Amino acid sequence: MIVSDTAGASSKKLDGCVLTIGNFDGVHLGHRYILDQTLAKARILGATPVVMTFEPHPFKFFNPHEVHYLLLPFEEKYDLIRKAGIETIVVTEFTRDFAKMSPHEYARRILKELINPSTVVVGNNFTFGRMASGDVSLLKSFGKEYGYNVVVADPLVIEGKVVSSSRIRQHLRYGQVREAAGFLGYFPYIRGVVVTGTHRGTNVLGIPTANIETGWELLPQNGVYAVRASLDEEDDREQHNGVADIGLNPTFGGHELKIEVHLLDFNRDIVGKRIKVSFIEKIRDEIRFFTADELKQQILGDINVARHILAERVGVTGRGVEV
Repeated sequence: MIVSDTAGASSKKLDGCVLTIGNFDGVHLGHRYILDQTLAKARILGATPVVMTFEPHPFKFFNPHEVHYLLLPFEEKYDLIRKAGIETIVVTEFTRDFAKMSPHEYARRILKELINPSTVVVGNNFTFGRMASGDVSLLKSFGKEYGYNVVVADPLVIEGKVVSSSRIRQHLRYGQVREAAGFLGYFPYIRGVVVTGTHRGTNVLGIPTANIETGWELLPQNGVYAVRASLDEEDDREQHNGVADIGLNPTFGGHELKIEVHLLDFNRDIVGKRIKVSFIEKIRDEIRFFTADELKQQILGDINVARHILAERVGVTGRGVEV
């Protein structure tokens, strides 16, 4: 049932740990709040902090054809959990048999026999077992039976709104990337590979673009964005300002979703390179123009807007947003 963990943890190392359980899609500020409480409790007890998460995400397991759901690919989520300070991550394969497990069987087989924590830290809306029929109260009663304490973290509220993955998804679907960043704790981003495009940006418009191929599921709403980008081969601190277009290229009759990025004051060939693109603010919706020259003039205007946004507004959130 356990697929992997970062530290190759043996059952002996897990014994007596401080465990938190969840999907942690996005590893947003609400998740970071729970992870921080897990780390703090582990330090007090001199125990190992452990995250147990699932692959695939239960929603994806029950809805395999939903292709625009996850905030982050699994590997990215895994990496962000580690960066939050958790070195031991137990990855549990979410299968049909696992989904059928009753809450009591879950508590006995997973929590007691497999991990045996001293403390379990969960959010107040935590559910477990078949059809999510177990709740925090039931978890506490099993804790008395199997010898672990339960710490329930209150939801994190920012400006009167509960931080949640569903709220962040909604912001992204409306192109509200700055609002999403306020709950994520970082600007929404994608990683991908720069691939060869039609060269229309260079040859027709005189504005070269990098075409990004990515496996990311949930992209911001179609439109034009001020972005910051970095190449995997560079130092993480080396950021390039840019303008990104997510859309169908309607001016040229396109029907396939594309992600194109024009990096400002940049003239290197980066085809084949891996790139990270962070979406800072939406500039406008996607528009169909009658001529290529009209589109070019609009893009030049977008570039000026992006320069202003990236010079004046990046990092001004007051919520610890990483740039």
